[in-house]
Amino acid sequence: MKIDLNEILYAVSSGLDAVEQELLGVRTGHCKRIAALSIMLGKNLGLTADELIDLAAFSILHDNALTEVNQEEQEYRKYNNGEGYSVHDYNVRRCIIGERNARFMPFRTNNRDVILLHHENADGSGPQGRTYDRTPIKSQIIHLADTLDNTYDLTSASKEVHGSVIYFVKSNAGRMFSREIADTFCKTFKMKHLVSIDVAHVDNHLRKATKHFNDEYSNQEVVNLATLIAQIVDYKSHYTCKHSTGVAEKCDTMATYYGFSPDKRTKYYLAGALHDIGKLMISNSILQKPAKLNDYEYELMKQHAYYTYDILKHIRKKEMADIMLWASHHHEKLNGEGYPFGLTGDQLSHEEKLMTCCDIYQALTEERAYKDGFPHSKAISIMRDMVIKGEIDNGIVNAMDSVFSQNIIHNVPKTSILT
Repeated sequence: MKIDLNEILYAVSSGLDAVEQELLGVRTGHCKRIAALSIMLGKNLGLTADELIDLAAFSILHDNALTEVNQEEQEYRKYNNGEGYSVHDYNVRRCIIGERNARFMPFRTNNRDVILLHHENADGSGPQGRTYDRTPIKSQIIHLADTLDNTYDLTSASKEVHGSVIYFVKSNAGRMFSREIADTFCKTFKMKHLVSIDVAHVDNHLRKATKHFNDEYSNQEVVNLATLIAQIVDYKSHYTCKHSTGVAEKCDTMATYYGFSPDKRTKYYLAGALHDIGKLMISNSILQKPAKLNDYEYELMKQHAYYTYDILKHIRKKEMADIMLWASHHHEKLNGEGYPFGLTGDQLSHEEKLMTCCDIYQALTEERAYKDGFPHSKAISIMRDMVIKGEIDNGIVNAMDSVFSQNIIHNVPKTSILT
């Protein structure tokens, strides 16, 4: 099917930024600024158009393993008297797991070890001891961009910041950055480039910096992308377990039951994987609270559905608009008492109603840290009560009862490649 890979990644970058803001303290727009800086530097280093498109994608995904490693470290603390990873081990794990995940992305060029080595210093003093001549050029570019955005406030442009950035790069030539990369950056990074990556301009700059294509990807490649994003969301909290991937699989099974075309079935899987991406914007203090949420906290939690809408609306390709609707309306109810928009049954498509039911069924049947999953019969019973209340569609509930009570196994996309 045809998708614009970077269009999707640029849209979800705000969710990835929210995670890095909470866990690492980065500034809003971090991933996009890294992408913009990387593209600028890559062009001046002679990278091809395909290499630049891949470089932009890697810039957005450079810390795709952050939520997973954060959960991994929490488990580590349980068995080490509350002691977490060292800074060195934490950074290495982020790179190793991030590299594993990225290898299944549908990139155009050779990208081996790009994420694995994007924290390495030119002189070999980085976490894995690689010198610049043993580090991919894309890794070196992302390392410079990431370092600058973490060191300086690039959200607004000023001559003082521009001068400081140039001085910093020159001062670290041969140590943090190779002399070739440092020299190229300092010769080409003008004040106009700093302006182009500030908060007000970075989106437009990125759209112009690389060509956007609706490229043809296999359905499995799109599933791989969807599964990676779903895992990033699910690892935000140990309570969500494998919720997003589970919803995506339920969506796929029901899409097959209803006879969706292969491309529509893949789009529906992608929507299922993305339905909770708004949870990346919700604080872990709420997502991981072991006790019942109070009324205020519950209202904050409910905002995740709107955040999903707000993130996915930035995918501007007309043929992808359905994904935003299917994903972001998963808490709407037929009687208008759902959220975030209070839509009623006549305003919701069959696909949106089905997404709601897949989300509910998955939540009821999955095991979480604080509960066992309900058996199929109990889950359907609860859903039938919701039908009586006018919340969800009776026909869909009957169909799900028929499909899942028989444990029908369709050709569900394989998600184990990323685990």
